[in-house]
Amino acid sequence: MSKKVTVSDIAAFAGVSSATVSRVINHRELVKAQTVKSVEDAMMALGVYPKQNAVQDSYSRNIIVLNVQDIRNTFYQQIMDGANISAKSHGCDLIITQSSLKRDRIPDFIRLLKNVKASGVILLSALPTQSLDAISQEFPIVQCSEYNPESNLPYVSINNYESAKVATEYLIASGRHKIAFLNGPLSYQYAIERRRGYMDAMNNYDLSVRPDWCIQLPKVDFDMAYTSVRKMIDSRILPNAIFAVSDILAAAALKAVTQSGLDVPEDISVVGFDNSPISVMTSPSITTVSQPAYQLGFCACDMVHDIVSNNSLDSRSIMLNTEFIIRESTQLQLKRKNV
Repeated sequence: MSKKVTVSDIAAFAGVSSATVSRVINHRELVKAQTVKSVEDAMMALGVYPKQNAVQDSYSRNIIVLNVQDIRNTFYQQIMDGANISAKSHGCDLIITQSSLKRDRIPDFIRLLKNVKASGVILLSALPTQSLDAISQEFPIVQCSEYNPESNLPYVSINNYESAKVATEYLIASGRHKIAFLNGPLSYQYAIERRRGYMDAMNNYDLSVRPDWCIQLPKVDFDMAYTSVRKMIDSRILPNAIFAVSDILAAAALKAVTQSGLDVPEDISVVGFDNSPISVMTSPSITTVSQPAYQLGFCACDMVHDIVSNNSLDSRSIMLNTEFIIRESTQLQLKRKNV
């Protein structure tokens, strides 16, 4: 019995990548004519015959798949909005899947991508190199927000380290030297980098960091954060500032402080991260690091389309700028003036 011909066999024979072969099979209109001919010649030589409906397929819309772990997160929702607008501008359809892409789920995810004839993939989670390699053998990938620094695959993100360092240095410059840190799960790159930025800022000013003021949460959850901050306050060894790695956690900290009979920002200043809608819904409003969630999604989808259209897996990664927005939760002088 003859050996079954695989996509990798065709790619090796034609001298192209496996992802290029997949694009010729599913979206030949995006591939240069000479490359299509090389792939089809290889298929014929190996006894695999191109689909007879290839011309008909060329009129179908291109599909980009975006994977996210938690579709309810308002930050991710803004990213998805940006990606969707970009997809529409390029005449593509965006399919959003919600799942945790653990290593044993990667084959199922690749099967899904093949079933929907995806042109490319946007990942909002940092996957291990082995998992990324397995997917990228078949489909172009752009990592968005979260990314694996050990991988050579393109990404669009922000500098979480510098942004957290700037936020911490602002609190220090405001006279707040007892700063607690409210963090998300360290399985995320952002949590690692923002903690590093906070720690370096504190160390640079020779400020001590109490272990019980560094609260590490298993997930970004309002109730968990509220309970943890209340427990810290009840210990009566109080910080005079809290830096939270998301606005959801900052809002929980603000509620915990005020319901303990303390004042924000008079007793404890609060800084968040994201500039999500909740940061202006609280009273006082929350000082925060604004990251361009919509632009992250838009750029990521643009990058996928460019990679597919240019028939190349090479693309430069992009770091977008953040902005530090000062609001009522840290404005001591403004509050005193209004009293």
